[in-house]
Amino acid sequence: MSGQTTLQSVEKTIRVLEEFMHFDRAAIALSEIAEALGWSRPATHQYLTTLVHTGWLQQDSQRRYRLSIRAAAFGRFATAHAGVPEAVSRRMRALVEQLEEPISFAVRNGESALIVERIEPRRSLSVRREAERMLPLSSTSGQVLLAFDPHATDAEREPHLADLAAIRERGYSVHRAVWMGDAIEVIAVPLMQGDECLGALSVIAPEGRMVMEESIRVMLEARRVLESELAAGLDA
Repeated sequence: MSGQTTLQSVEKTIRVLEEFMHFDRAAIALSEIAEALGWSRPATHQYLTTLVHTGWLQQDSQRRYRLSIRAAAFGRFATAHAGVPEAVSRRMRALVEQLEEPISFAVRNGESALIVERIEPRRSLSVRREAERMLPLSSTSGQVLLAFDPHATDAEREPHLADLAAIRERGYSVHRAVWMGDAIEVIAVPLMQGDECLGALSVIAPEGRMVMEESIRVMLEARRVLESELAAGLDA
């Protein structure tokens, strides 16, 4: 940002919107937002009023603020159309070359995990799943997203508590399942930026074709390198 002119009012407006992600409930009082931001109540109220006026926030009968339907619609659009960072795509291509299996990157999309990018190997017998972009949160990638998403609710985690605790402890998820009549194995790891889970990186193969211990090591190393690159701003 050095040497670039920015609009502080826009930066502050974005900060207000982003602050809603840090609460575990939808409706937030003015005093809570002001305290979280470290701003005065009058200044915070001015930004909240502007966001209500432009349709990004709404107020309930108790004068608490919550994200609007417009904000939710924008979030769904962004999830479906936002570009995957080049550093992620680059690492996915390297993983395909190394593991010779399909590599996917999925993000949380409401009650599902949405695959926003998939890179296939050139081999003819790889597992191909082009028709399935939306996965349940009980899937391998979905459980990684639930385990590491700081905004996941207790109600969302409750059906999978034991599994999610194990995933958080070891840093990855492994599933063996039957898909379209074929036995498959899937490994998924989270991609973190600070406390935020950016998505889940996964590899899928017919059962028995991957050397699981080595493939897990490769995926965990890819996560480590990617998180370092993203933290350093290496997205070119």
